[in-house]
Amino acid sequence: MKLFCGFTCSAAVLSLLGALAAPARDAALGQRAVLKVTLGASVTKRWNTVTHTTLNGCDVSIRSIGVRKTTLRSKRPTKVVVTSSGRRVSYAPTAVKFVTVDVTGSGQQTTTYEPPCRQPPEHVTCARARRHVSGAAFGFFRSKRNEISFRRARLPAVSGSCPRQSATVRAILPGLHQAEGGISEADLTNLRVAGQTAIGSADVESDLDGDEEGRVTERVRWSLTFAR
Repeated sequence: MKLFCGFTCSAAVLSLLGALAAPARDAALGQRAVLKVTLGASVTKRWNTVTHTTLNGCDVSIRSIGVRKTTLRSKRPTKVVVTSSGRRVSYAPTAVKFVTVDVTGSGQQTTTYEPPCRQPPEHVTCARARRHVSGAAFGFFRSKRNEISFRRARLPAVSGSCPRQSATVRAILPGLHQAEGGISEADLTNLRVAGQTAIGSADVESDLDGDEEGRVTERVRWSLTFAR
């Protein structure tokens, strides 16, 4: 007995082949999700130093105690496309945008005259400095599997010379890049997971000696939230 199926049979075969190829094609293309990304962070620099120098022919020691705090917060989310294919994960764009930055600075400074000079100590409480920046963007990247880091970026600064910062202290620039945050990459493209947050933190202390003695402390805290 001969079996004739003609066009109907051919269509069925093609449909079956397409169904079998779909999983392989989907795996090659990977999983994709559009997420709303927001940033919240604080970066703080504190210094307490004593510099030995001369002033008006007198040997003096200048103690500087200062704080610079930078607060970052997303004004609105950035839409980021996350694509996962096997063990590879990519982000587009690789930046969180629409970030407002607020910087404050405060401190005090005391100048002490050494013998034989007899001038009384000079103490100054520095005026509080502020700066606001809107519309900033900060780049991030996949530093390794299930981890996100920020690219190095110079944060806005406040103006003013009080309290004193030597070139050494001024060169210490804390930033988001100093901390890494863990994240479940599998959950980023899992529609059953509403969202998650990568949290990074870092604390760094630098001790100074020589003509300038003291310590500079850097404290970095950030959270990068991915929501559907």
